[in-house]
Amino acid sequence: MIRHLPFPALVGLDLAQQALLLLAVEPRLRGVVLSAAAGTGKSSLARGMRHLLGSAEVPFVEVPASIDVENLLGGLDLEATLRNGRIVTQPGVLARAHGGVAYVDGINLLTDGSANLLLAVLDEGEVRVEREGMSLRAPARFSLIASYDPAEGQPRRHLLDRVGLIAPLPGGADAAQRMAVIRRNLLTLANNGHTWDEDQRFLEGLVQTAREQLPLVSIRDEQIEQLSVTALMYGVEGHRVDLFAVRAACAAAALELRDEVNADDLQLAARLVILPRATQMPSPPPDEPPPPPPPEAEPEEPESSEEEEGESAPPEPLLPPPEQILEALESQ
Repeated sequence: MIRHLPFPALVGLDLAQQALLLLAVEPRLRGVVLSAAAGTGKSSLARGMRHLLGSAEVPFVEVPASIDVENLLGGLDLEATLRNGRIVTQPGVLARAHGGVAYVDGINLLTDGSANLLLAVLDEGEVRVEREGMSLRAPARFSLIASYDPAEGQPRRHLLDRVGLIAPLPGGADAAQRMAVIRRNLLTLANNGHTWDEDQRFLEGLVQTAREQLPLVSIRDEQIEQLSVTALMYGVEGHRVDLFAVRAACAAAALELRDEVNADDLQLAARLVILPRATQMPSPPPDEPPPPPPPEAEPEEPESSEEEEGESAPPEPLLPPPEQILEALESQ
């Protein structure tokens, strides 16, 4: 029985869907954080990610916000220990997510202890448990998908810093969108989800092709500088953000099967990486004084073309619509 709408059937969540597609193409983006009120499709989006990875064997592990340390990291397998007469360990959910995806619904509700352990695993790429008479080490490199309701509080900033993409979901749907959601739910239930099989296969194929295209994508130095200037103007610090933005732009180009990053890719990277981390509004450019009147002198010789080529204007920042900036600042 279908419990969630398939990824292609979701309505009005284009930006969040783009974020998940970028992550599927470029795992070095590390993860996606989805923020929205309850009932807006966060869980359906996250669970739809497993079908973008192209193989049912890729792990997709759900991590409840109330999880305890032993289930998170692993520990003693009591039944196997008693049966074998020796200490037997069992992996936790983070080790089981190795090579795939870990989904934390309500990441803002994790206890401080669980949040710190998750942070350590994200940094080190492995789980380490050392207790009296027991030692457990296991690889744990995975993409993190996390969701939360802003009304219940914000996630820890250090956790948000470890993932590349942050996608706020739209808060209110108009009547047309609500009708579309109802129709798609009814259609999906009537056909047991098969209505979207062709669309799902297309997305899986697109992701696979984009992964192959990604190493061929190039980004120019001035485009990288444009992303960095934008981050500085919005008060976003840290080189990690710049790197995430570059990777997001390249992944966006790969999804379009291009080998060069363009302005649309830069805008998408700014919306998903830089803007959600904004801490200030960009300062307006200073008013320039009117130019002085030209001197009454003989015209000077024109400058050489080499000098003209050497002068270049600073890159323009990427400026999303003002309402998006205000929403990002209000969510801080």
